[in-house]
Amino acid sequence: MLKKLFWTAAFSAFPLLMFAFSGGPPIRRTGAPADGGTDCTACHRTFAPANSDSRGFVRISAVSYTPGKKQLIRVQVFHPDAKRWGFELTSRLTSDENLKAGTFTPSATVQVKCDPAGTAPCGNDREFAQHLEPATRIGADGMSTFTVEWTPPATASGDVVFYAAGNAADGGGSNANDKIYTTSLKVSPAAALVKPTVSNDSGVSLQGFGGGKNIAAGSWIEIFGVGLTNVTREWAAFDFTGANAPKSLEGVSVTVGGKDAFIRYVSPGQVNAQVPDGIGTGPVMVVVTNEAGASAGIPMTAVARAPGVLAPANFKVNGRQLAVALFSDNTTFVGRAGEIAGVTSRPAKAGENITLYLVGAGATNPVVAAGTIASGTPTLTNATVRFGDAPATVTYAGLAPGAVGLYQFNVTVPNVAAGDVKLTISIDGVAVTQELSTVVGN
Repeated sequence: MLKKLFWTAAFSAFPLLMFAFSGGPPIRRTGAPADGGTDCTACHRTFAPANSDSRGFVRISAVSYTPGKKQLIRVQVFHPDAKRWGFELTSRLTSDENLKAGTFTPSATVQVKCDPAGTAPCGNDREFAQHLEPATRIGADGMSTFTVEWTPPATASGDVVFYAAGNAADGGGSNANDKIYTTSLKVSPAAALVKPTVSNDSGVSLQGFGGGKNIAAGSWIEIFGVGLTNVTREWAAFDFTGANAPKSLEGVSVTVGGKDAFIRYVSPGQVNAQVPDGIGTGPVMVVVTNEAGASAGIPMTAVARAPGVLAPANFKVNGRQLAVALFSDNTTFVGRAGEIAGVTSRPAKAGENITLYLVGAGATNPVVAAGTIASGTPTLTNATVRFGDAPATVTYAGLAPGAVGLYQFNVTVPNVAAGDVKLTISIDGVAVTQELSTVVGN
């Protein structure tokens, strides 16, 4: 897709000519069956067929469509060794894949070619969105995301299928050693958007961190209701601006005490959001807004710290709630062997190091703003962990690097009697209210 070795019989006596396709590939290279299934391995043959190198992929991100309402389609291409990137995308009606579904909008990084010829606007002709040279990002490694504006058909036309090809190229200036990937994604018309209705039993935290009505800046809240949106998706890397998380997803936003929250997940029945800074203390209202209007307020109480430990329902076994505690191998959990379904577990021993995870623990030093990916070692003040009556050594308590609003406690298990042990945690004198246990062995 980025470059092509091309020759004809008329030039067979001449040296092979290299033609670069950094400005976009030929049309009909997405692997769409209606186009004969052709993809970019027609030119980039080293690793043919497409998808033969399992270390990479191409992925399409799109949501259910509202007729005539523009949305952004993302095409992500990944390979750990690639240094240059390309893509081609087409959209078709599933009722007849020979027919286009909606239109793509050209941009500074994306061109739109028509089938059989020409460039957008394409009228009734099928369309192919492709990279332009600036978007190939020569020298950039790891992953590239292409963003394409797509306008669905003006009337509901049933399911739509996208086909995409991605080129994870080596940047070597020829069509050799490039990895080609293909994929498809079907989307359906979205339900009609209505004004959101929320439930007052919506609670604090991401799932499994204890719930409750007290929230702090940086806490996570789960909001439940009906008609919150007509699509479902979680945030992705392309939703971030640098290290800053998005304040809306698919037209859904949340305010806490009048301040804009950060939106992680949206669906018709649930929205997950991080509480923003600046909400003060005392009663606050949480409001969900979509393009049809705003919900009623959910009453909650703002406090300085509202710590909750990761302890989901599947870790409630044999009449007690185990905290999620992870050994340093990052695969084995603390518990009796075999008692937690689906995971490997064993008791912790005195002197071993384990990691606990929390939300809502409040301000760190240095301060990290809500909605920001944490870096460095932003620590908490006066964090304590006890196994029964025995204090544990806390080697680190603070935000987890690379995450948003997630705290980790690295703890050395004290010398206590073997068996179930009550686990208590506090930050700057504010105690975790959950009743938690862990398991210590000999």
